[in-house]
Amino acid sequence: MSITCAVANAAAAAAAAAGAGKKAAQVQLQAELNNDDDWNKFLAKDGLLVLDVYTEWCGPCIGMVGNLKKIKVEIGGDNLHLAIAKADTIQSLKRFRNRSEPTWMLIAGGQLLNVVFGADAPRLTRTIEQELKNEEMVRKGERERPVRAPHELTPQEQEVALVQEKLQEARRAKEAAAASEARLARREERARKLDVHFMDVCPGLMMPHAQKHLRKVSDALEPYGVIVADKCPVVLGKENARILAMEDPELSTEETAAVLAERPSLALLLKKLPDKEGNVIELCRKALFGDGIELQDGETKKFLSDELRANTVPGLFVPADSHQKAAALDVLFPKMVGGLVDPPTPAEPPHLLMLFGAWQRRALLAIAATPKLAGRVLRYGFFADSNLAEPKLLAKNIDKYEERPEKDYSETIALMVAVGVAEPALVDPQDIPPEGPPEELLTLGPLHVSEDAVVGAEECSRFFPPGYSEPENKPKQKSKKKKKKRHEAREEGEISPEASTEVTEEGEVGAEGGGEMEGDEDEPDDDIRADKATSPAPPTAPSPAHSASADI
Repeated sequence: MSITCAVANAAAAAAAAAGAGKKAAQVQLQAELNNDDDWNKFLAKDGLLVLDVYTEWCGPCIGMVGNLKKIKVEIGGDNLHLAIAKADTIQSLKRFRNRSEPTWMLIAGGQLLNVVFGADAPRLTRTIEQELKNEEMVRKGERERPVRAPHELTPQEQEVALVQEKLQEARRAKEAAAASEARLARREERARKLDVHFMDVCPGLMMPHAQKHLRKVSDALEPYGVIVADKCPVVLGKENARILAMEDPELSTEETAAVLAERPSLALLLKKLPDKEGNVIELCRKALFGDGIELQDGETKKFLSDELRANTVPGLFVPADSHQKAAALDVLFPKMVGGLVDPPTPAEPPHLLMLFGAWQRRALLAIAATPKLAGRVLRYGFFADSNLAEPKLLAKNIDKYEERPEKDYSETIALMVAVGVAEPALVDPQDIPPEGPPEELLTLGPLHVSEDAVVGAEECSRFFPPGYSEPENKPKQKSKKKKKKRHEAREEGEISPEASTEVTEEGEVGAEGGGEMEGDEDEPDDDIRADKATSPAPPTAPSPAHSASADI
């Protein structure tokens, strides 16, 4: 019996070893390259190297493994080496990051021979066979390999990159034109509102070094019917200095910006006298800058603005048009303007619409709550399906959505994602987000992404119309009225003992019976409050116990 068991155990061990050998061979069919060291070691191998380049969120192309194994066994042998390479962590493959399309690189002797895109088995097979033949010719000295490093583009890739670059340039031009048009519309609207109240006044600014010449400014304005109605010292700070620099290029130099941001300047309120005709801006510019004054041939005249200049720092700033005037009033006299006109509505940055399946909600909002993306996800909401033309809103936040008793796989979550800033000149370059949708969200496989910010604005206007984020008040319920007993009303003389009808405190006649009457005492109205269904900032990231797979 013991001999039989020993034989059986030996047979089982042999079978296990054979199975382990087959498994090891299967594992070694494709080497795994996860970093630059692995990459460099693999490229040093002799023969043709075929690499399946993938990104972590998508994974390698498993469906082609059987086909590659067949090629290696039948025609490749030791001259063909296979590998999967993670583009996320290999520097030479960075151009393939965030792509879901299967990508195959064919390399030999450290040189890139070819790149095949897509899971096209016949095409990949033909390409491998041809490159194996070419390598055989190279070994015989009948052919030379192309000289192309793996990080360089193949001719086919260069053609695609050129087309994509042209499309990108067209997109940027389209977005820039739309942003310029929107900015002009905002400036025009603001100027129109302020002109109603400040038609005959004009703001001005004297730099620190020029303040001692205030009398000269007043004297220069007097012949044109303009007086200095008010003045006050002001330190603009960095943000306001940038706003004025956008209006006048002379204020955008580094030296001038530093002076405005750190040292006290003198804000002036220039007013046109009632009996003087003409535009107050034109009068001020004519008096101080000489705008509109025609000089004879060869005649030169130094105006006050030239006299007060100190090297590259101008001595005076006076707006040249109604748009600059409105911006300067908001910056220099905010209290005066705020007492008459509502502050301007902050401009929305360029944005895109990103649509995902609602089952991804927790993973999405966890990513959106990270510091890197918290300021870029402007709004979100849940919708019945992926209909872009007529979206049907289900809930404005995840709490309201979770209250729904039944959920459908066709339901979606829409995100309004910023892809820039409204005024790039007002922020530091490092605070401007990169172009396009965030990579962190793309890794989750959106159902739809707007093709550019212009289309994105149109799509978001349908999903998130004006007032979407404003609090929603519930309708006020009728106040409950307190009733009095009939005998209390009789004692107070409000009704006679013989009365057969019920009278309310307001003098209304009520139906007989019941023994009580209504009063007019209101209870506190707890229903007039912000509805929780408004769209707040995305919630904080869920605990590690939650996972995207459990969000269905």
